[in-house]
Amino acid sequence: MLFAFGYDAFGLPAELGAIASGESPSDYVSRCASHMTAQLDRLGFSFDWERSFVSSDAIMYRWSQWLFLTLLDAGLVYRGTGNVDWCDTCQTTLATIQVEDGLCWRCHNPVRLVQRPQWYLRVSAYVAENDRRLAEFENWDENSLASQRFVLGRVDGVEVDLPAPGGSALTVFTPHADALELARFVLVSPKHPDVEAWATDPEVARRLEELRSGGLERGSRDAEAIPLIDTGAWLPSPSGDERLPMLISPVVDGRFGATAVLAIPERDHADEVIAERLAAGAVASSARSSSAAPSAAPSPAVAPVPRAAVRYRADDFSISRQRSWGTPIPIVYCDACGAVPVPREQLPVVLPLDITPTGAGNPLAESREFVETTCPRCDAPARRETDTLDCHFDALWLWIPACVPAEARAESLEDILALPDLRHWLPCERVVAGSDSGNFVFDQRIVTKALRDIGPLAFLADGEPFAGCLFHEMVISEGRKMSKHLGNVVDPDALVERFGADTVRLAVLYAARPQRSLNWSDSAVLRCHRFLTQVWEYSLSRLTAARELVDGEELAAGEPEADGENAEREPVKDTSEHLRRRLAKWCETAVEKVTQDMEAIELHSAVRNLMRLFERIKDFEKRVLARQGQLSRADSEALIDALALLAQMLGPFAPHLAEELWIAFGREENGAQTPWPGVSFRVPA
Repeated sequence: MLFAFGYDAFGLPAELGAIASGESPSDYVSRCASHMTAQLDRLGFSFDWERSFVSSDAIMYRWSQWLFLTLLDAGLVYRGTGNVDWCDTCQTTLATIQVEDGLCWRCHNPVRLVQRPQWYLRVSAYVAENDRRLAEFENWDENSLASQRFVLGRVDGVEVDLPAPGGSALTVFTPHADALELARFVLVSPKHPDVEAWATDPEVARRLEELRSGGLERGSRDAEAIPLIDTGAWLPSPSGDERLPMLISPVVDGRFGATAVLAIPERDHADEVIAERLAAGAVASSARSSSAAPSAAPSPAVAPVPRAAVRYRADDFSISRQRSWGTPIPIVYCDACGAVPVPREQLPVVLPLDITPTGAGNPLAESREFVETTCPRCDAPARRETDTLDCHFDALWLWIPACVPAEARAESLEDILALPDLRHWLPCERVVAGSDSGNFVFDQRIVTKALRDIGPLAFLADGEPFAGCLFHEMVISEGRKMSKHLGNVVDPDALVERFGADTVRLAVLYAARPQRSLNWSDSAVLRCHRFLTQVWEYSLSRLTAARELVDGEELAAGEPEADGENAEREPVKDTSEHLRRRLAKWCETAVEKVTQDMEAIELHSAVRNLMRLFERIKDFEKRVLARQGQLSRADSEALIDALALLAQMLGPFAPHLAEELWIAFGREENGAQTPWPGVSFRVPA
């Protein structure tokens, strides 16, 4: 088993933290990583710290730069344009969480969407395979599978080819295969590859360009307010009985991707709302309202034949950010050569560590030392790309470094990817992540397939990095997900100081099963603290009693009977053999159940079964005392063996207490760390 740990240190949260603390992001990350490492170590986590890493270290983010260039060479990274949130006052782009009610988080002035060049990841090339592979998964829980289906956004339906002027045809899609005759209009995505052919009217072209350059207001993203452009063109309905007006709208993208769809108001609420807007004449800047006559639509001689089809909501997305704290994109801009990739042997392109962001502008773009360089092709003066890679892109490879020995990280990435260690540890047996990690895992699966086809990960024939997956739900506080951004987190240091590390570990596992959200409260902490305290005190008291019993028997055996005292002492009659057998069965059952719980990662159930075993151990003692007034030596030995077994199974949950008890019970000959018991364990009768 391999348990490694790394810090995903780039991105907006670290930048905002550095701004708030008035230090450079590099210093902030270093301080936070040291503090978190101490916290994790105090809690007793058994990570292989030699394999730990910080993603903002240059030797690590060269992985992101190498991956960017590798995917760029394969045509899976490309330059495009897209809308970003922009604050005119701060002269900077903003992340979604920095926009509050349409206002900038920093200056509280209005934010608008602007169009600017972006680098995109072409996930669309592998979306269909990601979908197809889901049917092969065996060790993925339903939550993780559901997350992949949600990201896919798969819609099954039919498509038909509708004749268009000039002898061409437009392929349109609908999920309502049984209602083609109810189609009332056609909606085309502004990202459709052929949309320009339907924007020949100057007014339509102007509106389309306005839409692409930021005409979509931040708050206008539903069917009631989404922009609609009437092209003035018509297409025949699939039945040939009617003519369908053609509209351009981004409402298509979020539902079906960059495609064209038949709108059927009787079956779809969004289409119904748009139809009402059409009827009310509320379509913006319609070409039909101008003096130009609508284009004629040819009538099909034969009704088009629908064929089964699939559309996906998952689409290419931007991987570049106009922020300073991130992996520098290895691109140089030359007036003569254009955009030129930095040669791999020159990686990493190093991010200056002395930049101190304020929330306004991009200090990386203002650093002449960073920006000014020479072209790798012609040696002429050139400029570095000042956008940085989104930390989501870093996450595409963060599962790989843990599989690589720390001493090999300075080697070339090609050599690292050929290491036997990688083939030993991949595919990962199971990834465990939060329920909001669906996008990350989906895109990691995409990139693995790309690197399989390119070559470095060819040994993963199915292109899957994870053989199993478990998504756990979130910890909720004050009705919202616990988040540093929201400030509703609980300080583990304070909990450890008050209750101890073992209590904190146990409480998190005890409170809820992975598939349920945990609404944080002190009740679980108090319950687990009480349980561990009882286990500790009860175990030590019974161990002391057992030793006194043995010492008393040895003393009695070694003293003469002249005084008459020992002669009068009656030996304890053993009437509890059947109770010891019952205790043995309880212990055997507990080992079996807790082992199964551990294998299924149902740790909440494992903790509850341990608590149940403790209650049964105490019940055994009560029954023996009720029957014969005191414990025989056999009873005491059975009790101690059962408590030692409980300590064994507490090892992964409360390691500090468990190992202290393990040593106290005299089991340290097997090593200080408690081993896991075999399922066949039986308490001696």
